[in-house]
Amino acid sequence: MRKLLVLSLCMLLLACTSKERKQEAKTQEVSTNIIKQSVKQHAFSDPATKDTFRITLEGDSVQTADVTFEIHSSKGELIYQEKFAAIDLINYDLPENASPAEWDKFILNRIDTFFEEKNFATPAIKSGMEFDPYYADETAWEDLKSDPNSIGFYYLLGKEDGRWIAYSKALQKVVMYYNCC
Repeated sequence: MRKLLVLSLCMLLLACTSKERKQEAKTQEVSTNIIKQSVKQHAFSDPATKDTFRITLEGDSVQTADVTFEIHSSKGELIYQEKFAAIDLINYDLPENASPAEWDKFILNRIDTFFEEKNFATPAIKSGMEFDPYYADETAWEDLKSDPNSIGFYYLLGKEDGRWIAYSKALQKVVMYYNCC
């Protein structure tokens, strides 16, 4: 009888905990406020398939929002993720005396245009490009340079943080192979 009582209490506690977790998960889902999102299918980690590029602006207002940039392989695996503040999408193209509404418009436009075709390059490292140890990782550079099918993606954070990323087959991951102004 005692074992039955203990077992019943344990099951009751598990049921309550499960309900609390489900309620907490629902609360977190409700509090998520996606302001804007852009998604693009593009060859990247494997030239024969398309990966999913996603950038999400999430928060209570455009300027104070957080941005999540993700790349999922064609198999659905997360292969790259970066989080940064929405304000990091501001660059020299926004006039110094811009109004708050113009700031919002600029950030929203950056989300819309983040995956423009001009930001992709095949091969990732063009002939004539020189390795610079100050701006790039040599292992990633050499791997990508030897692969004429490598695909690079460029994006700019802030005013001078230009980033080139690509999938390194040798390293089996997305690498930043050039980072500069």
